[in-house]
Amino acid sequence: MPYSYYKRLPAKDKKIYRASDKISNVSLKNSGELLPFVRGVQSALKSKEKAYVLQASQALVNQLTQQLMISPIKVKVLTSRPHNNYGELHGLYEPISKKTKVAEISVWMLTAKRKQVVAFKTYMRTLFHEVCHHLDYELYKLEDSYHTEGFFKRESSLYKQLVLEVSTRVYE
Repeated sequence: MPYSYYKRLPAKDKKIYRASDKISNVSLKNSGELLPFVRGVQSALKSKEKAYVLQASQALVNQLTQQLMISPIKVKVLTSRPHNNYGELHGLYEPISKKTKVAEISVWMLTAKRKQVVAFKTYMRTLFHEVCHHLDYELYKLEDSYHTEGFFKRESSLYKQLVLEVSTRVYE
């Protein structure tokens, strides 16, 4: 069932929306190769050091885009989330443009009001959400990236393959 805004889309965009909605999984060739990078992000968040969080996040995203054989993404880690009366911004995806030449993801590592480090699982969901926008353009060759049920299933697919795997494994 499409989200309510679907009705307002032009026919061309409805076609893109439906194509996005049909894709429910991100097929990783070897999720195990990415798990050390996920653990690196987890350690970085525990350190509360922005530079370390950026380095670990960029390393994970680099490995993910290489495994999927798509163009790279520049990751920016910012401190406190912007917020207003409508809510907080958790992440932002900026596609490739003539100006930037490379797609960019911005993620915030501190909560807006309490200025606390974001929980690992929340941070990873945000990071994967923004990566999924990139996948829509680069892997699935969609002309736009809509929040469809399929989009959120793809986000969950990455999360289940990587974060839940890290959370349930016992490491020496």
